[in-house]
Amino acid sequence: MNKNVLYDTRLQLNEPKLALDFLIRNLGFVIQDDTDSPKVGTVKVYDRTGSIYEVCFHGSKIENNTANNKIVIHTSDCLQEYRQMALKGILIITKPYYAPEGLAFEISDYWNNRYIMLEKRDYTDQ
Repeated sequence: MNKNVLYDTRLQLNEPKLALDFLIRNLGFVIQDDTDSPKVGTVKVYDRTGSIYEVCFHGSKIENNTANNKIVIHTSDCLQEYRQMALKGILIITKPYYAPEGLAFEISDYWNNRYIMLEKRDYTDQ
Protein backbone atom coordinates (compact mmCIF):
# COMPACT_ATOMS: atom_id res chain seq x y z
CA MET A 1 0.00 0.00 0.00
CA ASN A 2 1.29 3.43 -0.92
CA LYS A 3 1.16 5.58 2.20
CA ASN A 4 1.38 9.24 1.21
CA VAL A 5 1.97 11.76 3.94
CA LEU A 6 -0.36 14.70 3.40
CA TYR A 7 0.78 18.28 3.83
CA ASP A 8 -1.65 18.81 6.70
CA THR A 9 -2.03 15.45 8.36
CA ARG A 10 -3.08 16.74 11.76
CA LEU A 11 -6.86 16.77 12.12
CA GLN A 12 -8.60 18.87 14.74
CA LEU A 13 -12.05 17.31 14.93
CA ASN A 14 -15.15 17.93 16.98
CA GLU A 15 -15.59 14.92 19.32
CA PRO A 16 -12.42 13.25 17.98
CA LYS A 17 -12.98 9.81 19.54
CA LEU A 18 -16.49 9.58 18.12
CA ALA A 19 -15.35 11.05 14.78
CA LEU A 20 -12.58 8.43 14.63
CA ASP A 21 -15.20 5.72 15.04
CA PHE A 22 -17.17 7.34 12.17
CA LEU A 23 -14.07 7.32 9.96
CA ILE A 24 -13.45 3.63 10.64
CA ARG A 25 -17.04 2.36 10.43
CA ASN A 26 -18.36 4.47 7.57
CA LEU A 27 -15.39 5.58 5.50
CA GLY A 28 -13.11 2.56 5.72
CA PHE A 29 -10.24 4.17 7.64
CA VAL A 30 -7.82 1.87 9.45
CA ILE A 31 -5.75 2.64 12.53
CA GLN A 32 -2.06 2.48 11.67
CA ASP A 33 -0.16 -0.06 13.71
CA ASP A 34 2.69 2.18 14.84
CA THR A 35 5.22 0.54 17.13
CA ASP A 36 7.39 3.66 17.19
CA SER A 37 6.83 5.97 20.12
CA PRO A 38 3.40 7.44 19.30
CA LYS A 39 2.51 10.94 20.43
CA VAL A 40 0.32 11.01 23.49
CA GLY A 41 -3.23 12.01 22.63
CA THR A 42 -3.01 11.22 18.92
CA VAL A 43 -3.65 8.25 16.68
CA LYS A 44 -2.59 7.75 13.07
CA VAL A 45 -5.10 6.39 10.60
CA TYR A 46 -5.01 5.85 6.88
CA ASP A 47 -7.75 5.84 4.28
CA ARG A 48 -8.36 3.42 1.42
CA THR A 49 -5.76 5.13 -0.78
CA GLY A 50 -3.12 4.92 1.94
CA SER A 51 -3.04 8.63 2.83
CA ILE A 52 -2.06 9.03 6.48
CA TYR A 53 -3.86 11.35 8.92
CA GLU A 54 -3.14 12.13 12.55
CA VAL A 55 -6.25 12.52 14.71
CA CYS A 56 -5.67 14.66 17.79
CA PHE A 57 -7.70 13.84 20.88
CA HIS A 58 -6.67 16.98 22.75
CA GLY A 59 -6.24 20.56 21.66
CA SER A 60 -7.98 23.85 21.36
CA LYS A 61 -11.75 23.88 21.47
CA ILE A 62 -13.29 24.43 18.07
CA GLU A 63 -15.48 27.52 18.01
CA ASN A 64 -19.16 27.18 17.12
CA ASN A 65 -18.72 23.38 17.12
CA THR A 66 -17.65 23.51 13.47
CA ALA A 67 -14.42 21.85 12.41
CA ASN A 68 -11.89 24.22 10.89
CA ASN A 69 -10.85 21.85 8.14
CA LYS A 70 -12.45 19.51 5.69
CA ILE A 71 -10.93 16.10 5.22
CA VAL A 72 -10.46 15.27 1.55
CA ILE A 73 -10.89 11.55 0.94
CA HIS A 74 -9.94 10.28 -2.50
CA THR A 75 -12.17 7.78 -4.24
CA SER A 76 -12.00 6.03 -7.59
CA ASP A 77 -15.76 6.34 -8.20
CA CYS A 78 -17.48 9.40 -6.75
CA LEU A 79 -20.98 8.49 -7.93
CA GLN A 80 -20.80 4.99 -6.50
CA GLU A 81 -19.54 6.40 -3.17
CA TYR A 82 -22.43 8.89 -3.21
CA ARG A 83 -25.00 6.10 -3.64
CA GLN A 84 -23.36 3.97 -0.93
CA MET A 85 -23.29 6.88 1.54
CA ALA A 86 -26.96 7.61 0.85
CA LEU A 87 -27.87 3.96 1.49
CA LYS A 88 -25.93 4.01 4.79
CA GLY A 89 -27.88 7.07 5.91
CA ILE A 90 -24.81 9.29 6.14
CA LEU A 91 -25.58 13.02 6.18
CA ILE A 92 -24.86 14.26 2.65
CA ILE A 93 -24.25 18.00 2.43
CA THR A 94 -23.96 18.38 -1.35
CA LYS A 95 -24.83 16.36 -4.41
CA PRO A 96 -21.87 15.44 -6.63
CA TYR A 97 -20.38 18.54 -8.26
CA TYR A 98 -17.49 19.31 -10.58
CA ALA A 99 -14.57 20.91 -8.75
CA PRO A 100 -11.30 22.02 -10.36
CA GLU A 101 -9.66 18.83 -9.03
CA GLY A 102 -12.43 16.45 -10.12
CA LEU A 103 -15.88 15.17 -9.17
CA ALA A 104 -16.75 15.64 -5.48
CA PHE A 105 -19.47 15.70 -2.87
CA GLU A 106 -19.48 16.61 0.82
CA ILE A 107 -20.72 14.71 3.85
CA SER A 108 -20.82 15.39 7.57
CA ASP A 109 -20.77 13.28 10.68
CA TYR A 110 -23.02 13.94 13.69
CA TRP A 111 -20.41 16.27 15.24
CA ASN A 112 -20.23 18.75 12.32
CA ASN A 113 -16.94 17.47 10.92
CA ARG A 114 -16.98 17.85 7.13
CA TYR A 115 -15.55 15.40 4.62
CA ILE A 116 -15.08 15.84 0.88
CA MET A 117 -15.20 12.70 -1.23
CA LEU A 118 -13.11 13.45 -4.35
CA GLU A 119 -12.58 11.52 -7.56
CA LYS A 120 -9.58 13.18 -9.17
CA ARG A 121 -10.07 14.02 -12.83
CA ASP A 122 -7.89 15.73 -15.40
CA TYR A 123 -9.88 18.26 -17.39
CA THR A 124 -7.03 19.42 -19.63
CA ASP A 125 -7.18 18.72 -23.35
CA GLN A 126 -4.66 16.15 -24.46
